[in-house]
Amino acid sequence: MILYFSATGNCKYVAARLAAAFGQETVSIVDCIRDGAYAFTDNTIGIVVPTYFWGLPSIVKEFLERANFHTDYLYLISTYAFTIQANGNAFKWSHVVAVLGSQNTCIVGSMALGMALVIITGQIDRSIGSALVLCTGVTIMVFNVTNSILLMILAALVSGALCGAINGVLAGCAKMPPFVVTLGTMLIYRSITLSVVRSISGSSSSQFAMISDNSNYEFLRMKFGTGKLSLGAFSIPYITFVFVLMVILFVLLANKTKYGKSVYAVGSNEKSARLAGINTTWVKVSVFIITGLMVGVASIIQACKIGNVTPASSGQSYEMYAIAAVVLAGVNMAGGRGKVFGVLFGALSYTTINFIIVSIPSLSVDIQDTFQGLVLIIVILIQTIGPVIKESIQRARKRRRAVPVGSTEGNTVQ
Repeated sequence: MILYFSATGNCKYVAARLAAAFGQETVSIVDCIRDGAYAFTDNTIGIVVPTYFWGLPSIVKEFLERANFHTDYLYLISTYAFTIQANGNAFKWSHVVAVLGSQNTCIVGSMALGMALVIITGQIDRSIGSALVLCTGVTIMVFNVTNSILLMILAALVSGALCGAINGVLAGCAKMPPFVVTLGTMLIYRSITLSVVRSISGSSSSQFAMISDNSNYEFLRMKFGTGKLSLGAFSIPYITFVFVLMVILFVLLANKTKYGKSVYAVGSNEKSARLAGINTTWVKVSVFIITGLMVGVASIIQACKIGNVTPASSGQSYEMYAIAAVVLAGVNMAGGRGKVFGVLFGALSYTTINFIIVSIPSLSVDIQDTFQGLVLIIVILIQTIGPVIKESIQRARKRRRAVPVGSTEGNTVQ
């Protein structure tokens, strides 16, 4: 993250000192930490980063570099608290727990991590909602037959990877448009699941449900799926820890591995990446497979949290929710740019926005999706025109700072 300073007060003084020390107009937070400087990371809140943060693991420093995500989320959760209180209710920790353990946070958020890699490579996956239904159906059937947690997990991951591989081969190897490919598989995966469940049950409106008589049902549903870890006066759902663990793994994958750099390279300029020796076809196929694996993880959470899946209705619009979480995370829809870490706060933000909309009593249920759609459009609009406006402002500032020949006035520091 780049530090931005206000034009007045101590912030201006610190900006000038840092710019002079490092010979540049903007200074990253890690530079400030390394050289023992104090700096404000937000020109409105004024968070101070002290020198003793230097020496912490790199993952902590990377978190600090992305501090704008959690400050933005604080604004959202504050708005949510204000909305709850405006309705005459007290805002409690249980409201936060509801956000942390929500399906939009843990289930959609897990799939959004894979979606982020797909979008960074300049592709799209419309099939994850239907793939979730298929994988959850397979997961529940394997559990009901075997009563084995290990086989259940393997079935979820393998079925998810196969769904992703089909998308990846068609989009990456056959060079078909990802939008069209995943639109087709979206219809196929849900249709297959619906056909199977109806042939098994003989009913026109059935669902896959976990058998409560199995010995491991109590652990999966009551302890893991809906259980919480108590931390003093607070409690956090277990499934939230799974999502956070996935975020950490994806941050390491994207930022600390050669593969992660290849993903960004393909999204930035596929031709240049190919000339640089990167197997662009494999990268484009693999991101779909990884997304499929994350669909498998989400199907495990779905099975444990909900206990069933209804092919006709489950997972509806989840691909849109995942895209919304990725966009809110700051990942550019054109590909090549964006931080996977932001998906954590993107998922939390989208869930919180949804909770805010639902908590407004004057809004009809029929109109709530309109506001969710408006949020997504506004964020993409900001992504699109934001850089253009910023560049125009910078050019205007440079023209205003232009000093006539012979003038003794020096240049000012931003």
